[in-house]
Amino acid sequence: MSLIVFDMGRRVETPVQPERFRVRATEATARIQPVQKDRTYGDGSSTLPEAYRQHEKKPDRIAFAEDIMRTTVHTLSSDDTIQRAWNLLSSSGYHHLPVIDKNRHILAIVSDRDLMQALVKQGDIWQNGILAYASRPVICIRKTTDIRQTSNILYEYNIGALPVINEENELCGIITRSDILKLLSHYGPMELWA
Repeated sequence: MSLIVFDMGRRVETPVQPERFRVRATEATARIQPVQKDRTYGDGSSTLPEAYRQHEKKPDRIAFAEDIMRTTVHTLSSDDTIQRAWNLLSSSGYHHLPVIDKNRHILAIVSDRDLMQALVKQGDIWQNGILAYASRPVICIRKTTDIRQTSNILYEYNIGALPVINEENELCGIITRSDILKLLSHYGPMELWA
């Protein structure tokens, strides 16, 4: 905090900053050289080689869940144990595993957090069935759900993953919060009003 004092008509700012903290004027820098327009490439020509040009592509518009969902989904069956779920979570690096029946219909979903809480509270439950510790009912979305609504569901319900189902209510993918963040940081234009 500084205090301004007028002493005999002269303005004095207190506390007076030591010389090393005072701002000093700098000299102007030299101008930057212009970009050379006569650039040559590996083949000696001045035009961009065809091999590079073919990779130039405008990004597609991202609008629906099917545009960003992961189609490879690790799942559990209803008769799997806590041990199997823990091993699968550890080896896959995922944080959520849907529990499905033989027709790929979603019964429940389990997260690594659910398992850790159960293990802390109850101890040795490794051989217990997974359905006793999985979350139900499961909020799911369709492949045609728009990105804005998908993000809103993740936020409103404070969940980390949304299973994606097709018209027959079969699991066909999954979207996590990380997928939404990746979308925002990696992709081009998004169509948020689908």
